[in-house]
This record gives sequence, structure tokens and C-alpha cells, in this order.
Amino acid sequence: MRKLTLIFILFTNILSSQEILRIDNSVSSISYSGRHFLHNWDATNENISGLIELNDNQISKIGVLAKVIDFKSGNSSLDSNSLRVLDALKIPNIIFRSTEIVETSDIISVSGAISFHGIEKDIYLVLDKTINNDIVSLNGKFIIKLSDFNVKRPSLLLQKINDEIEVQINLIFN
Repeated sequence: MRKLTLIFILFTNILSSQEILRIDNSVSSISYSGRHFLHNWDATNENISGLIELNDNQISKIGVLAKVIDFKSGNSSLDSNSLRVLDALKIPNIIFRSTEIVETSDIISVSGAISFHGIEKDIYLVLDKTINNDIVSLNGKFIIKLSDFNVKRPSLLLQKINDEIEVQINLIFN
């Protein structure tokens, strides 16, 4: 009986369809928006690495890596200042990895950890999910606080930039 149970468990594990998909960085992006009373700015990273694991067409794991140096605003002065403030030479990567995922039709709720500026924090995201022809798209927005990651906010005319940064993700996996 034990052998039959073991064979059944192994057989069902083999039958479950597990698949790993990679981020298509030719169409994926992560952007952020910052605010100051004098101006607002955005920067986008289109050179992202990452994987998702699918089990029976359900996302079971997500891992994403973005390099700080790859965020571009279109303003070289702003970009170089961001690299300095974020210690990009010492701490070059922003890493997200999921710890729990709950799917309900076209929405996924993701708990995980984000490592940014040398600090790791738990984060909870709600993302829109679509699957078309073996291509998985995840889209959403969330807010991070620079102070949570010990980022010293720069000032302009004695006024610091806002602490909250809006992050928008558009990730395509295939």
C-alpha cells in the first residue's frame, strides 16, 4: 500500500504542469514618479530581469531584478543625481521576490520582499493579470516611502522631494 501511495504522489507531481517564464524586457518596464513642489519627474527601466513559476496555469512564484543605473528620466542631470543619492555603485540592484500569491480570476495578490538601497522590506501588491497565448502580463502600481529604505531625500530651494514614490510595473513573461 505504501508503494502504491508513493507512486501516486510521484505520478501526480509529474502530471502537474510546472513552467518557468522569463521577463521579455523588450516590452516590459518599471517606472517611478517623484514629486517636488516645483516639478514632477518620471524615470523608466526597460532592462529588467525576472522569472515567474506557473503551476497548472497559476502563478506560484515571482522574482524580479532591476538595476538602479538602468532607470532613465530623459534628463542626464537628474539621472546622475539619482545614482548618487541611491548609492547605485555600492547598492546597484532592486530585487523583489514573492513569498505568497493568491489569484482570483484576473487579479493576483502578492506578498513578498523588496530589497532597495540595502534595506529589505515586506510589501503587498495587487496586480492585474492577463494570459494570452502563453504570455503572462502583470500590471499595477504601488507606493514606496524613501524613508523606509533610508534614502536621504535631496532638497531644492530648501524643500525636500516628497517621501512617497509611485512605482508602476508592466511586466510581460513568455
